[in-house]
Amino acid sequence: RSIMKIEELVVELSKKPFDPTLNFNVAVEYERLNQTASAVSFYLRTAEYSQTANDPLVYASLLKMAHCFNDQNDRLHTVSNCLLQAIAYWPERPEGYFLLAQFHERLSQWQEAYTYAEIGLHQGSYPQLPTDVGYYGTYCLEFEKAVSAYWVGRKAESIDLLNKLASMDIAAEYKASVLHNLDRIKNATV
Repeated sequence: RSIMKIEELVVELSKKPFDPTLNFNVAVEYERLNQTASAVSFYLRTAEYSQTANDPLVYASLLKMAHCFNDQNDRLHTVSNCLLQAIAYWPERPEGYFLLAQFHERLSQWQEAYTYAEIGLHQGSYPQLPTDVGYYGTYCLEFEKAVSAYWVGRKAESIDLLNKLASMDIAAEYKASVLHNLDRIKNATV
């Protein structure tokens, strides 16, 4: 079924090669097939061919390009650059800040993670993007802030945020991480 879908999309795209939506749909399908190099190419075409300011497809494409590059080894600068381009393109949206906070958290760059989470929490609320980028609401940013707060010397703030998150109705994987981190931080001697 997926091969047929990509073939149909490519045929349709051959008739309208500069259509940002078609390029985006092709990119999403290539990414789903784990063909990240092809996906990046079509995400880039989406960004290049859009004629609209604050186009959710362009913003989502830049975020998804970062995701594709993240799956490749030794592409940290490229991942960071894609996320920064997304933020520069639409600085009022929270998703880019969340992904940058998450990026820095994974590298144990705690102050950067904390800072981007904090900035993201001050952004507006927008309709969901046309594809999943891993951001499910402000609680994602609050989680990044809570985890990094501990490592930048804000243990009490971290515990307060984690307790708040523990009482919320959030995605199961986040709930498990919240409880794990809360237990770990409460029992830490540092």
